[in-house]
Amino acid sequence: MKDKQTHSQDELLDGFFLPDLCNARAVLILLIVSEALVLALTLIESGIEGFSGVRFGLVSLFVQWVALVSVALLCQARGQLARLPVWAASTVALLIIQLVTLCISLLGETFLPAIQPSLDWYWVARNQLVSAIFSAMAMRYFYVQSQWRLQTQAELRARLAALQANIRPHFFFNTLNTVASLIVIDPEKAEQMLLELAQLFRAVLRGSEETTSLAEEIKLGQGYLDIEQTRLGDRMLVEWELPHVLPDIRVPQLILQPLLENAVYHGIQPVVAQGDIRVSLTQMAKGWLLQISNSKSSESVESSGNRIAHQNIRARLEALFGEGATLNVEDQGHRYEARILIPENGDRV
Repeated sequence: MKDKQTHSQDELLDGFFLPDLCNARAVLILLIVSEALVLALTLIESGIEGFSGVRFGLVSLFVQWVALVSVALLCQARGQLARLPVWAASTVALLIIQLVTLCISLLGETFLPAIQPSLDWYWVARNQLVSAIFSAMAMRYFYVQSQWRLQTQAELRARLAALQANIRPHFFFNTLNTVASLIVIDPEKAEQMLLELAQLFRAVLRGSEETTSLAEEIKLGQGYLDIEQTRLGDRMLVEWELPHVLPDIRVPQLILQPLLENAVYHGIQPVVAQGDIRVSLTQMAKGWLLQISNSKSSESVESSGNRIAHQNIRARLEALFGEGATLNVEDQGHRYEARILIPENGDRV
């Protein structure tokens, strides 16, 4: 029950327009933007000739206090705000920033009497107005960014669903035909092929947000190549170079099988002579390098289906690991190579 509640809360926060302001990167960006804003306002007010370092410092101090306290409060309230409608969450967030601005303004008037001998309500009201304008602009920016991110994720899920739904129909029928031909002469091999086919389609029919262990993903790829090996026979040579102990990290499901499928259908199958597929996993300084290399005809070209598969894999790797994970492909003429870099600090099993 607790896990379900945690999962539900994570889904709410993931779809919430206000970003996570609790991390150091967000705070650093906020401070830089705030300083740039203060510098721009100071230059507009006084010009370059009348620029005062003291006034710039005081305004910077005021703005940074407002920004940091507002971020701290919004960070703590984000979980509750995510449960509200967008308009209500925006209103509450703006009210929090306004309240912080008012408190900091009054504290500044109280503890800095040398700058302003009496309470200047005009200055306080101006601070409230400027704060309201820029915080409203920030809320609008966050909302637009959130909608763009959600739309991008929806498009990615749609492309992934299309990729999953379009596992080549002739692969399925070819496999069944091969099974039918093996039932009489090698029933054990036919049964093994059906089990491997079931494993493959079980993975395809899972939710697009699922992750799996790297070991399971490699096992799924091995099962797929076993099916194709039975169908193609001596035309396909498969080599696996894997460490004795696989790293216990999680990866997006179906990142290896589409690359192996492309290797078979665009590299091995069009060529009459024997071809080979080599899969290796090597530990690098920045993580683990998964390489898929296949022989091919120098005349074959990359299809649009390949590019869609590559885009899906790159997007899912980035969604799980960030910019540390990459997919690079290289056409070397007589060979085609795909390289996936999985960060060492990836999610553990």
